[in-house]
Parts: sequence; structure tokens; C-alpha cells
Amino acid sequence: MTEYYEIGTVIQDPDELALYPETAALWRACERSPYIEFIELRREGYQGGHSEFVVIHAGNGNVATGNPANIRRTERLAIEVNPALRVPVIVRTLRKNFPALSHQHCWVPGTPRTLCLYEVSWSTVERSWTAERYLQKMFWWLGESSELKLHRDDQPMEQLFYDSPYKLILPANHAEYAKDDSKRLILERVDQTASITLKAVPAGDVEKTGAIQVVALCVEPVASAEVVMFPSTLGALDDQLTAWGSGLFDQLDASIRQQAAAGIKESDHHQEEGLLILVWVPRLRHGEVAGTDVKGYLVKTTLLELAKKLDVVGPADNEGRHFVIQLIGVAGGEEWKNISVLPVEVWPSLNETMACDMSAIDAETAEFSAVLAGVGALGSALGVLWARAGWGRWTFVDPDQLLPHNLTRHVAFNFHTGFRKAEVLREISAEIYPYASKPKAFVMSVVDPDPELREVICTSQLVVDVTTTFEAPRELALMDAAPRTVSLFLTPSGLSSVMLLEDNKRSIRVDALEGQYYRAIIQSDWGSTHLKNHLGDRWVGGGCRDVSLRMSGECIQLHAGILSGQLRKSVLAESARLCVWEVDEASGGVAAHEIPVYQVITHEIAGWRVKVDFGLVEKIRATRAKALPLETGGIIVGITDLKSKTIVIVDVLATPPDSDASNTHFIRGREGQTEALADIHDRTARIVDYIGEWHSHPEGHSAKASPDDEKLLASLSERMSVEGLPALMLILAGSELQLFVR
Repeated sequence: MTEYYEIGTVIQDPDELALYPETAALWRACERSPYIEFIELRREGYQGGHSEFVVIHAGNGNVATGNPANIRRTERLAIEVNPALRVPVIVRTLRKNFPALSHQHCWVPGTPRTLCLYEVSWSTVERSWTAERYLQKMFWWLGESSELKLHRDDQPMEQLFYDSPYKLILPANHAEYAKDDSKRLILERVDQTASITLKAVPAGDVEKTGAIQVVALCVEPVASAEVVMFPSTLGALDDQLTAWGSGLFDQLDASIRQQAAAGIKESDHHQEEGLLILVWVPRLRHGEVAGTDVKGYLVKTTLLELAKKLDVVGPADNEGRHFVIQLIGVAGGEEWKNISVLPVEVWPSLNETMACDMSAIDAETAEFSAVLAGVGALGSALGVLWARAGWGRWTFVDPDQLLPHNLTRHVAFNFHTGFRKAEVLREISAEIYPYASKPKAFVMSVVDPDPELREVICTSQLVVDVTTTFEAPRELALMDAAPRTVSLFLTPSGLSSVMLLEDNKRSIRVDALEGQYYRAIIQSDWGSTHLKNHLGDRWVGGGCRDVSLRMSGECIQLHAGILSGQLRKSVLAESARLCVWEVDEASGGVAAHEIPVYQVITHEIAGWRVKVDFGLVEKIRATRAKALPLETGGIIVGITDLKSKTIVIVDVLATPPDSDASNTHFIRGREGQTEALADIHDRTARIVDYIGEWHSHPEGHSAKASPDDEKLLASLSERMSVEGLPALMLILAGSELQLFVR
């Protein structure tokens, strides 16, 4: 015979106007529904008010006979309405043996179970709530739960106990306190509103009042899917775990014996000290461990008192020490079961693994060592983003000091001013993970010859250059032992950001990517304003170098987010990448300009390292092929780095229309060349300049320099030497390409 709960008393001759509006609406909806048999209305007093219940038999045919959840095709339910409740409309199951399933509210034994119909707050639900929709949701719950489909396989397992009003934030290394009896934690109250939040921090003085000792337990795996009230005593906790096929006593007894093995003195444990019992509960799903819950229980007693109540220790010796004893045939006393516990919701402090998971980053791709060179405005924003996401293990390198004006865009605060930027970012990162090893910091340039820094660079897997200098990326490009390097920067206006990423094998170095970046600026429509719109600068000190750009911190944060996410994705590929992101100031939209990357040929000529990429070579070949059988040629523009003695060929100008060309000679004209060079200077902030000339040889001839070519090179060298610059000449003949530097 089926037994049902009875709630409250029947309302005789109910007056619809005297009911809660929700009760009246549900009553009418149930009367109209072909799948519901209305039974009666009931009322029960509640904290000075009352609850109203619509009692029904409900079954719409979507629950199969013999379903795995043991829900019946027709169930007796009571829909409770009470505006004083946190959720003012809930469904209670009146069948006493209604199954314990997931997505039920807290159940007190001897009372009806309550269905959890919504995953969002009532404040959201009530804006679209109707009685009819509520009944549909009720039937949906019964149907899905009957087939055990309500809790999806990809959804986290439900908690074992309802949340306590007490929250405890543990240090990330809390396991160490379970293993080391000499360590203590101090509980600090950090918030008290509807709930009380406590924070456990390392105790500087183990004798300090309020210190607690941690007892760590790991019980047998639990497969329960129901949520129950938290226990109020150790005995109640043991009973609940035992009901789930686990238990508490054996582990608690063994842990206390281990910690008391060396003896416990009364004077060593303050009466107000207390114990924090952390219980690791493996959770089973489909017979496999799917995770582990950590439950915390604060016991307002000392380790010695608990040991005594467990019959673990004997009387004190002459020195006041209590040692472990073994009582034959006795499995511990019963007093321990009556010890009150304060269940606390445990929140371990953030660690890199958790951060990585919360940031939707694959942990396997996040574990690498890297150097962040330049931790100014953009660099510090990137560094904090990556630290919070747990992406990479970083070393910070920067020679500069943090000054007051930096606070407009830097992640630091006023109390950091005066300190070195690299050390400031190290300390900020350490505050995110106070129990992890601090990142390294070097107060110097990334190209400093310091042996320790060089060792760090050469043993890292990535160098991120955010120095906004020419020196750093160009010198890193020369270091064969350096890892894959990427250069990230913003344009002076703050409207564009740029990524120059080497390939995994470093066959295309960052200095060669710089050349291809400038060619894109020269050839693209967006390049005409890319390095313009400078908003001016401001003197921020008394020195001639104390000048800072005017730029909004909004630009820094926007582009830091773009560059951070794009770099994380890009380093997973082996290929090089060159991309520019441009913000439309009016609409806020962002356009990505993906620039093709070409392999690079490096020539060692007369003490100079000359770099030219296949993209430019193909452009020159196409120009020659179009001009055949005549010779052709033009101006070469590029970047000359005198310190590293590197020439990067960026582009060639179109052949002037007034050139003199035949199948045996070529003399470049002048028409339009001054204007074209001026445009290049303007677009590239004068970084790209004239470096020499190129011309082709006709079919059947080699790229060897003729006597006339030698005279041309000598003439070029003489003109360029006025500024102390080398002259470059390029000759193309068929598949042969020759470079000459003088």
C-alpha cells in the first residue's frame, strides 16, 4: 500500500479571492489540464504566515512504466505557494518512498522531497512565470528524471550536502597542513552578511589563540546523487557517509592516532584552538570516480580532547604527555559522535591548474616556461592576463622604474611607484598565487649579456617581446640559442596592435617578419594611416628622455585581450604569423589584417647579413617576366641595422615610366620616385628607406655583374657612404638572383 505525507489542513470551501494569486492561478490551471486530477487545497502555518498547497495527481504519459528512476506514471504532488520563501512556488512529492534523485532540494528525513525545477534564480523566473508554464516544467522534470537524463553526463556532479552558511577559504597548499603537525592555520573573518566567510592563513605563532589544526581524511567513494542537510555532529556525519557506503570513524581514528603518536601535551593545545576536519570524498559516476569533493568541518575542540573521546590516548605521564593506546576489543568510545561540528563550504585558493581550467585553456598547452620582455603598460596587462589564466611560467625582464605617470596605464598601484617594473609584476603575480613559487624578475634589458638571464632565455620555450624597441627583437633574432620569439606592440595612436611571431623552427626570424610587416604597410590601403594619428606626448620629468605618449588605458586593455588570446592560439601552430588588428574608433569594431608570411633567404655578403623573402623575390620575377625581352629594374627600399650589420630588403618600387630600357641595358628613370619614397617614409615613420637598386638581365645571360654593373655599384656606394650607409645591388636573371653590397 502506498503511503503519502499529509501537509497542513484542508481548506474547506476555498475562496479564490482569499488565496495567494499564484495559488489561485495554479488551481485554475490544474482544473483545466487533462493530465491533472485536482484533489484539494491545504494550508499550513509558517513563521507568522502560512503556506498554501495545491494537491494533485499528475501524469501526462511521458513517464514510462518500469523506468530506471522508479517514478510512477501518476504521482501525488503538492505545489506549495508561500511568498515568504526564497523560492515562493515549489513542488513537493507526497509519496513517502519517492526516489532520491539529482535536482532535488534539500531533504529532511520524514518530510516530502522537493523538486528543483530551475537552474536560474527566482528573480529571473518570476518575470515570465505563469501557472501553465510551471505545470509544463513540472512534467518535464518528471519525464527527464524518470529516464535519469535530467543531469547530463557533461554536467558537474551535484554536491553531497547543501551549502553551509559558513564559507572557508583555504590556502592552495592546504594539503601541507594535513601532513605537517608543526604547521597551523589562523582563521580570519573577512565577511559577515547573510553568510560568514572565514579565511585560513598560515599562523606566524603556533601558540596564538585561534590557531587550528587540520585533520585530513579520505573516505571510500560515494555514488549518491541526492542533496541532504549538512550534519550537526560527527556522529551524524558518520551516519550519512555510512548510508552512502563509506564511513568516518576508521579514517578519523587512524588520523588522530598518527598525529598523536609522539604524544600530546595539554599545554600545547589552547582550549580555543579547535580542529578543522577536511574530508576528501571521491564521487562515483557510472561506477567510475568522476571527481573529489572536499568537505570541511570545524570542531570547537582540541586535538587532545578529540583523542580522549575517541579513546585514542591514555592518561598523562609525569611530563603531562598523553600517548596513543590500543584498547583490546574496543573500537573507540561513543562520546566523539556527540561532538558538534560546524560544516563549512570549502573554497581552496586559486592555483595555476584551477585558473587554467576556469579560463578554458588546455592544461597540457599551458605548461611551458617563457620570458616576457618589457612589462610596461601593454606588457604588464599581458602578464597579469596570463598569470590569472595559468598560461605559462613566466620570467619578467625590464630595466625601467615604475613612475607616477605610469599608473594611468600600468596594472600597478601607487604603493608600487619607485620600484622596478619587473619586480612589481612579479609581486602582483605572486599575490594571485601566494603559495606558488614566485616568478623570476630581471631588472635589465632582455639583450643584456648577464649569464643568468641568458641561461633563462635559452632554456625557455618562448620569448615575448613587448619592449617597443628595435633593439630587443633584432638582437633576439641574432641569438641562435634563443627560443621561438614573438614581438607584440601597439601603434602610436593606440588604434592598432601587431603580432610578429616566428615559426616553431625559427626559420623566419622576427627581424625578417619586421620587413614583411612594413611591406604590407606600404602596399595596403590600411597602411596609409597605420602609424599615424599620433596623439602627441607629454613631458613627465626633467630629463630629455622623460617623454610619454598620450594614449588611453582603454586601448591597452582592448589590445591586450586581443593579443593575449591570439598568441595563445597561434603558438599551438608551427608556422609563423604576422597579423595587424585595427580598431574603428567610431564603431568600436575590430578588423584583422592577416599578412601572408614568406620564407626568408639570408645571404652573408661583405660582412653584412642580407635578408630577402620569397614573396618579394616572386614580385621581382613577375616584374622581369612582364618586361621581357627588355631589361627592367627600380629602387630597393629596406631596413639597415648598422649595429647588427643586417639589411632587410622590404620592397621594390615600380619601374619609373621614363626609364631607358633595351634587351642589353637598363637606366632607371626619375619620374614619381621622389613622391614614392616620401610616401614610404610617411607610412613607415621613416624606418624604411632607400637602400639600393635592382635590375634584370635578359634571357640567356647570368646574374653576374657586368662592368657597367660594377660602375653602378661603385657610384651607389659613393652616394650612400656620405651617410655612412652600405649600398645594395640586386641582379635577377632567369632563376638566378645575385646580391652585392659595398
